[in-house]
Amino acid sequence: MEKEKNYKDFAKSNKKKEKNKVEKKLFILIFVLILIDQILKIVVLNVGEINIISGVLNLKVTQNAPTSYGDDNSNSTLMYIVTNLIVISVVVKFMMTQNEFISTKFKIFLSLIVAGGASNVIDRILRGYVIEFIDFKQLINIPVFNLADIYVLIGWVSVAAIFAVFTVEEIRKNKIERNNRKGKE
Repeated sequence: MEKEKNYKDFAKSNKKKEKNKVEKKLFILIFVLILIDQILKIVVLNVGEINIISGVLNLKVTQNAPTSYGDDNSNSTLMYIVTNLIVISVVVKFMMTQNEFISTKFKIFLSLIVAGGASNVIDRILRGYVIEFIDFKQLINIPVFNLADIYVLIGWVSVAAIFAVFTVEEIRKNKIERNNRKGKE
């Protein structure tokens, strides 16, 4: 009986260590992604416009001023920061409480969302605006954006795709179960 209890305690301890290892790796990933975005923003701020592919891609600084929520004052900056911090907190809390139930791939996509959101919030706090620098306007008419925006977009689209696939699989599984029950009756 004592050996069984010790084994369970050991297994629990190992599981906790593994969970902590994964959480550390995810926070390192988030930190590195934020660092890359912030370094690129500083480079573009200091260098100015960089023509990467003529007529297609330029790196040039555009300030995304605090005009969220149709407001153009300091309240909108505060609202932007608070709203984003709430979303980031919810995602991080979800990652930590559901760690053992979600896949590593899902955690990475959530980390992209956190890193992108956090990097843009850092801009808003430090500069009062978000630095946008990736410009495809000569090729297609889309707003200038930054690396953090790409992180967020990839993260949310991937999360939505995972939920869509999961939902379709559940519907199929339920349909098969219903058909099996009907066949037995």
